[in-house]
Amino acid sequence: MEEGYDIKPLPKSKRPYTFLTLFAIWFGAGISIAEFWAGALLTPALSLWAALGVILLGHLIGNAVMGLIAVEGEETGLPTMVLSRGALGIKGSILPSALNYLQLIGWTAIMLIVGANAMDAVFGRGYTLWVLTLGILVTAWTCIGPKNWEKIEKAAAALLLILAIWLTYTTLKHFSLTNLMSKQGAGGISIMLALDLVIAMPLSWAPLIADYSRFAQGRAFWGTFLGYFVSSSLFYFVGALTNMAIGESDPIKIIASYGLGIPAMLVIIFSTVTTTFLDVYSAAITYKNISPKADARKQVLLIGMLGTALALVFPVDRYEGFLLLIGGAFVSLAAIMLTDYFIVKKTYDPEELLDEGGRFAGYNTKALIVWFIGFLFYMLLAVEGLFGIHIPFLSALGAKLGSSIPTFILVSILYYILGGEGE
Repeated sequence: MEEGYDIKPLPKSKRPYTFLTLFAIWFGAGISIAEFWAGALLTPALSLWAALGVILLGHLIGNAVMGLIAVEGEETGLPTMVLSRGALGIKGSILPSALNYLQLIGWTAIMLIVGANAMDAVFGRGYTLWVLTLGILVTAWTCIGPKNWEKIEKAAAALLLILAIWLTYTTLKHFSLTNLMSKQGAGGISIMLALDLVIAMPLSWAPLIADYSRFAQGRAFWGTFLGYFVSSSLFYFVGALTNMAIGESDPIKIIASYGLGIPAMLVIIFSTVTTTFLDVYSAAITYKNISPKADARKQVLLIGMLGTALALVFPVDRYEGFLLLIGGAFVSLAAIMLTDYFIVKKTYDPEELLDEGGRFAGYNTKALIVWFIGFLFYMLLAVEGLFGIHIPFLSALGAKLGSSIPTFILVSILYYILGGEGE
């Protein structure tokens, strides 16, 4: 099978990705209408100064997790879900892999929905047409394959950088930044819950990171960290800025209000494609962790079609809840993986992780229990903010500290005590 469509590691001498390649991939991922949308959720509840602080801190925390998982991929040459075998066991990794597979199809649909709505708002001609168009483009881009992404991702990142600067300039030209920065927040969302909302975005990428850093020749941490930090933070802030200015949280209507033509089309199309193809490819690679004999190319086509079909019927009005629900599963998983790799220090042998009959075969029951406890704890902290259900003590704790940081700390400690020792 062509290199890049298997889960076996490549020797470093054959890996195609430099620092700039990884930077370009994650820079493209961070320039997204979804980031625009999530940033708009922060204001006017928070002041712009508070929103900026939350955006930067949330990305520092979330991107550090991304960067550390990137190191695991670089050092072993293995995809993320294969790496999870080290902590959960080969059979134990199937459950989070299945969840990741499903959530990546969901992310594919959401990105197509947001992109298609933006195209329809700016240019008309019908939502369905744009869903199908973007779905075909994303699937085709994914089919080009990891070995060929290097050049096109760098070119796309350069174009998106120009467009991002232009969009930021256009936004600031419409509004007085000084006046907007002086406005007080209206309330309605706590700082820590807002921080959770920001952290959830980079953490939602955690199950994908090593799928790309495994092709890195070196400096995977900084290529991943900086690429996503720069672009995602910028788009979060532009979303927060425009919502504070015109009281509109829908990025689609914001883009339409600018009355922009070709540049807006390029932002929407390239940001949708360079973000969403990662979901499609990683879903295919994740499926190979469940079924190693599966044809990843066929999975790419299937996932592209499923995401496109789902985009035609999926309600996007609970986007904030969707982000936090994802965080509930993958904050816990990321904590276990990083604790196992960097603190317990198993020193994974890639061949052992791929050996169905070796020491990693079966389940690490304790690790799975810790993973479930982490997910449950996260949801109990977040449930009042999500669904208005009050849980004594835990709701107050979640309102003060958020869900992500307490869950990450709890899971790391529990895994080290219960799941890591004696492995």
